[in-house]
Order: sequence, then C-alpha cells, then structure tokens
Amino acid sequence: MTSDIPDWIKEWIQKDRLVRNKFKISHKYMSHPKRIQYMKGEKDDQNEWISFKYMIISTKYGKYWVRYNQGLYECSCPFFKHRGICSHIFSVCQVTGVWPDKELLFSSKN
Repeated sequence: MTSDIPDWIKEWIQKDRLVRNKFKISHKYMSHPKRIQYMKGEKDDQNEWISFKYMIISTKYGKYWVRYNQGLYECSCPFFKHRGICSHIFSVCQVTGVWPDKELLFSSKN
C-alpha cells in the first residue's frame, strides 16, 4: 500500500528552505536508493496501527530505524534530530499510509 503526501506536508516542504533543498516532492521518498524493511508492529481491534518499527537501508547513508508509537514518529538519523521529520519517516508513511499529525509534529516548535 502506498499513500500520497498530504497537502499540508507539501506546503511545509515548500516553505522550509532546508527541508525543500533536502527533499524532492516530484518522486516518492521510497525510490531507488532506499529499501524499507518491516521489523515489528501492533494494531488495535479496528486494525489501526498502534506502533511499528521499520529499518530504512540507504546505499548512500547506511541504516536507520523509524519508529511510530501512538501518533508520534521518531527516526535514528541526524536530520530527524535536527528537524523533527525526515525522508525516512516519509518513506514509511507512504508504505503504511500513516502520516504524522500536523499538530503533533509542530507542537514543540510553537
């Protein structure tokens, strides 16, 4: 299953110079140099994700894990630590269809 990028994320990417320069909207984040490997996860009674973990393997940058737990994403890459979002998370979002909530993503920056 793949999922399109929500409009609010596209707008945010266009407005943030550092993010815009790092990410390209014209292709899927899970394109050629990245492989995505499901590791573990848990769903609720309605078959909605509670938590999951993926390993992202990049031929250029190495391996990073992406975790999702009750609405919050986390990645082990340096860009996430600096910006709170990264292309690894977007890759997993496109596979799972579970996108970060705008209010949760920007709550610490307001």
